[in-house]
Amino acid sequence: MLKKIFLAILCSALSGTALAGSDAWPAEKKIRFVVPFPAGGGADIIARLIAPALSRELGQTIYIDNRSGAGGSLGTQAALKEPADGYTLIYVTNGTLATNLALYPNVGYEPLRDMRPVSRLTHLPLLLVTKHDCADLKTFLSQAKTASPAWTFSSAGNGTTSHLAGVYLSKLTGIGFEHIPYRGGAASITDVLAARIDFTIDVAPNTLAHVKAGALKSLGISSRQRLDSAPDVAAIADTVPGYELYAWDGIAVKSGTDEFIVEKLRKAVEKILADPQMVQALAQRGAQVADNRTQRFEDFVQSEQQKWRSLVQEAQARRD
Repeated sequence: MLKKIFLAILCSALSGTALAGSDAWPAEKKIRFVVPFPAGGGADIIARLIAPALSRELGQTIYIDNRSGAGGSLGTQAALKEPADGYTLIYVTNGTLATNLALYPNVGYEPLRDMRPVSRLTHLPLLLVTKHDCADLKTFLSQAKTASPAWTFSSAGNGTTSHLAGVYLSKLTGIGFEHIPYRGGAASITDVLAARIDFTIDVAPNTLAHVKAGALKSLGISSRQRLDSAPDVAAIADTVPGYELYAWDGIAVKSGTDEFIVEKLRKAVEKILADPQMVQALAQRGAQVADNRTQRFEDFVQSEQQKWRSLVQEAQARRD
């Protein structure tokens, strides 16, 4: 009898200790939000919108740590070297969780083994932008088809979404474009602005501001749904049947992170994304809030891995 009482007390004490540890998160310690892409790019723009709101919701300081390289793989690797204590958040994308698996022989991590996806953030349609003075996409493609030398398109790097978007356009139109890769979306868009590159197809957070400023012209959006912030930009699919593509992003933590922390983060993100002001702020930058109610993030990632692997194979993109 005494043994049973002792065991009950011990279990209660251990349970109370675990609960206290969970309730203590976050403690007086800054939370690091690793963005594995350069500052100023589309990922960085979204992360810097989300971080202050998440900071207010959790009542804790959150700072952005940009760790770029290898299409997001290097920063992701660095984040996964930290303890699974909830003090390191990882900004994840279709690139780091899907494309890179097909692009690199070894990315240094296994997404659904080494990471715990917490919540999707946004869907990011892409805009085809150019300095060419073309009335519409049909005219643009007609001119590109007969151009010599071949028109160029820039990307944020080999195997990135903007690279695969250009390859996809080439495949569906039969037009041979020359791909010029850059180190990040900001560098890519700079040479389009300077008319040294004919066009790019990149996420709206990288391109929309230049379209609104009149510095670039957008001839199409990669999703079938038009942007509220750019309602006059028609779908590329209206001219190139079957063309539909969008990037996406989210937040993950290292596997082994306490379930209490994961749920607290998930609820905080859910509340943030339901805020009309946040929805509007994201929409102004061309991002659409993701619906996390219909599918678990893990299941979504699995389905996306198959799709992006296929696109990488079509692009014949491979990096050592």
